[in-house]
Amino acid sequence: MGEIIFDKSRKNLKKVYNRINSTNLNQYVKAQEEEVLFLAIGGYNRTFELLLALGLKPEEIAVVSNLNLTQQFLIETHQKKAIQIRKINYVTNVGKNWDFTAKRLDLNVADGFEENLLVYENAERLVGFGKKKGKWEKPTIVIMDDPSLNLQYEGHRFRYETKIGFAQMRNRNADPRTIINEIKPVEEAKSMMFAMYQQNMVDEAEILDGLNQLRLAVHLKLNGDWAMKPTEFKKVLGSQNLANRLKEIDELGIYQLSTNKRIGYENSRWVIIPDKAFEFKGFDYKDEKDLFNEELEMEEKKEQEYIEEQEKMLNNILSIELPFNIKQGWIGKQMNSSVATLQGFLDDVDSIESEKINGLELLEGATTKQEYDMVKKNNLAYFLDGNYKNDQRSDQNYLGGRRLISIDVDDGDYEYNQIEQALESQGLFGLVYPTAKYYYDESKRWRIILMADEEMNKEQYKATVSGVAQMLGLEIDEASKKISQLMGYPLKRKDVSIVNGTMASVSQFYTEPQPKSKNVLPMTKPTKSNKTLADFDHPQAKLLKQVLSGGVEEGKRNETYYQVYMYLRDTLNNPEMELWHEQAAELIETTKQQAEADGLPEKEIEVIFR
Repeated sequence: MGEIIFDKSRKNLKKVYNRINSTNLNQYVKAQEEEVLFLAIGGYNRTFELLLALGLKPEEIAVVSNLNLTQQFLIETHQKKAIQIRKINYVTNVGKNWDFTAKRLDLNVADGFEENLLVYENAERLVGFGKKKGKWEKPTIVIMDDPSLNLQYEGHRFRYETKIGFAQMRNRNADPRTIINEIKPVEEAKSMMFAMYQQNMVDEAEILDGLNQLRLAVHLKLNGDWAMKPTEFKKVLGSQNLANRLKEIDELGIYQLSTNKRIGYENSRWVIIPDKAFEFKGFDYKDEKDLFNEELEMEEKKEQEYIEEQEKMLNNILSIELPFNIKQGWIGKQMNSSVATLQGFLDDVDSIESEKINGLELLEGATTKQEYDMVKKNNLAYFLDGNYKNDQRSDQNYLGGRRLISIDVDDGDYEYNQIEQALESQGLFGLVYPTAKYYYDESKRWRIILMADEEMNKEQYKATVSGVAQMLGLEIDEASKKISQLMGYPLKRKDVSIVNGTMASVSQFYTEPQPKSKNVLPMTKPTKSNKTLADFDHPQAKLLKQVLSGGVEEGKRNETYYQVYMYLRDTLNNPEMELWHEQAAELIETTKQQAEADGLPEKEIEVIFR
């Protein structure tokens, strides 16, 4: 592991090194032919020494704070080999007021500096005065000394000057000779390359040195790891900032106990240091491409997990066993019951059509509406799930077991893909396929088959099919709400699309009806009474008296509190009982508290008193 982060940064430095040490042409002739090399050196405190180690002499370097092409700048840089820009705020501005000082990205500052780079790259000027005035021989190497990593502050990137190379050192004070040795075997970059700065609060070398100091100082073991008192931990590291940083680095696994723990005779909120912390050799730095590939890999993983989850959900729905009935033609009530799954249903579409029904040919041959109706009546295949007494299809004979929901889209305004999109937008599973009318005259007639999350009775089916249709923005007729209504079997497997999603929730659309109140309240409006609501000669008043006398025994609580609440609510809603309205409102709160005291769960109390 070298001092320079990223191989592309080594190549950038090597390009500068080769430029400095090239002897092919006279440097001044060469200066007119060569492009300007811009190199930012980030997170390093010895840039000038590095330039000397690269082969420059002190007198060949112009140290400036900007690239403003003033006459003084031209004089200072004339016939130099390189410029070293020493600057803290390349792209930021420091805002100050009485309370605080804040550094922030300033696009005016950043754009101004970028413009200076663009101008410098192609600038030609005259330098000197009078008879001594001559053509400015500008340096073709511009080094942006960037110890605070300011050039990429908050992820800033130059949009127009894209020829800037970047290099960053692991150790702020790395020996320049080490860096030179590191770039010698490397090939130079074809063009200067961007490399993402690695933002670390503490220098990596300082971290490695701190870990080495801890390795020498640890002596107490706790559950296989090393333990140090917090003050000792900070003292060894010599820096609060470094102490905090080490606890933040996930790779090290260093953490502090949240409570005191005794080890031997000592008690402390120990800092725990696992052995793996001492195996740390440095950060695994990631450039833009690395981060992109990592994000892409994570995205692909999540995508695959989602696909597998959806596939599992789909397979679960398709493999649910249903009491299933298939018959040819819709005449008659008799059915032949069996057990089937939707997967089997789909697998059998083509074989049923080709071997038993031959419906496609019959529909194509029908030339009148009457012929079409006869094919539907006598020849096409129909299906129905659920159990029926003596296999006789009727709502009265329904015994249970129905889970499929059928919706026919007959208004002709919907395209096939719009039906699919409607299901997808609601996250619902569904099979979508054309009805017989589509094959007869190409009418836009579609059927949707959904799966309910539980078996439905007649009332539940009616509420659920109506609710789902409304959710999808579709209107259905009364026949579609019948639980014994036959559904037309698909005629071509390839015309059946599967929209993945969840099963339709029956409870979302159907609520069990609440028992009606049996209150008998006075119908004449009294103006004065010493009677309380618990004193009335009424069954619910007696229940209220029981509640107020010490609660209700287990097993009768839900129904008792419900009846009491209905009694009090009806009192509030009855204008003839205005004298007791205030008392009823107070008693509702009192009985709620008593229900809680009796041990009823909060959710059940909410249901009772809603």
